[in-house]
Amino acid sequence: MKKTMIATVVVTLISTAGFADGYSMAPDGSYVAGDNYSMAPDGSYVSGDSVSLAPDGSYVGGDTFTMAPDGSYVSGDSVTLAPDGSYVGGDNVELMPDGSYIGY
Repeated sequence: MKKTMIATVVVTLISTAGFADGYSMAPDGSYVAGDNYSMAPDGSYVSGDSVSLAPDGSYVGGDTFTMAPDGSYVSGDSVTLAPDGSYVGGDNVELMPDGSYIGY
């Protein structure tokens, strides 16, 4: 029985390692990385305490943004390609319950 319990703990730790510290569901049902979000002037929600206007007119969370290879802008200093072909800000990607991806 001890081997089973140890194996269960190891599997649990491995399966949760490398995931975002948390995510939040905004009032519109979208998911954002982290524990807080802000509403942009267009009514969308972005991750973080501040909103930035990108050169293409979109809003991103935070004070910095980066242009992705497809011309879209993401929050942060790095861009990662998600499995669905979208780009997210950050070095890591996490699948949300609604099938979307967030970066962190």
